[in-house]
Amino acid sequence: MFKFLNARYRHIKARHNIPYASLAPSSVSVPVTSVVIPCTGADYIEEALLSATFAERFAPDLEEIVIVSDQPESAFGELPAKTRVVTLELPKREESYRYKQIYLSRLVKLNAPLQARGEGILMIDSDLNLLQMPQFRVEDQHIYSSFRQGKMIAKLEGAPEQNVPAYYKETVRPYIVDHVNGAFLAATRKTWRRICPLWLTLFQDTWELMDDSQPPTDQLPLAALLDMLDLKTVNLGDWMNWPVSKKIGGQEAVIPKEVVGAHGGFPLSEWQKYLVSRDSKLLFKGQDYTRKVRYLTDKEKQQQS
Repeated sequence: MFKFLNARYRHIKARHNIPYASLAPSSVSVPVTSVVIPCTGADYIEEALLSATFAERFAPDLEEIVIVSDQPESAFGELPAKTRVVTLELPKREESYRYKQIYLSRLVKLNAPLQARGEGILMIDSDLNLLQMPQFRVEDQHIYSSFRQGKMIAKLEGAPEQNVPAYYKETVRPYIVDHVNGAFLAATRKTWRRICPLWLTLFQDTWELMDDSQPPTDQLPLAALLDMLDLKTVNLGDWMNWPVSKKIGGQEAVIPKEVVGAHGGFPLSEWQKYLVSRDSKLLFKGQDYTRKVRYLTDKEKQQQS
């Protein structure tokens, strides 16, 4: 009860989960012209190329599509139009760490928006396909996303107190149930230049202190830094980041025409049918599939390959 009387809590809640439609038109906002797709590991090249193909086909107003990876450009073969590859060399975790590839993938992601050249930059996960051009505009000091449910601070529950970074105790957003979904994030170039260095610092600090009993998440430190930088978080609605497996997994169905960003549809071969016709019935795996195959330890990944 006392939290609701706290001035800082009220301030952040007023700047959190703002419906895009409620914002007044701004003369300084800019359209999205750059899409950035982080991709780590050779096993994710195929889906990053597919994501780039969808962006090139269905988001024609884009000026560039940037795949940011630890893999060389030569590994990607022929690229869709407007697409380039930026290869980063980033530090790896110690050999004993159980989630080295996932950790590295987060480092790639946290550096990825800085590789774009445009002023309005959208970063999407490599398993998210754009089915139409995002028609929103972005403004400094805002980050634009879809929202989902779940307290990010729950990632630290049960950890020894000395392993929990002290700064989380002074934050608000990690404790709020609704939070920005990191699979679809847009901001201006200036705002990304503020976000990325702090995001990287908080991520590394959090997961150096925490053990490797769970995959390292980038969304917990993101929630904290939004408080620290006093950014406004804008909700673009569910169609921007539509969870395919959750909505239609396990049943043959047509993707609704309202979907802008379709997230997590597997197998990838089903998407080839969509490229032929948007009215194709597609059969994707259920929502439990993603966690089983994408959040494996390095050892479990080797055993499956």
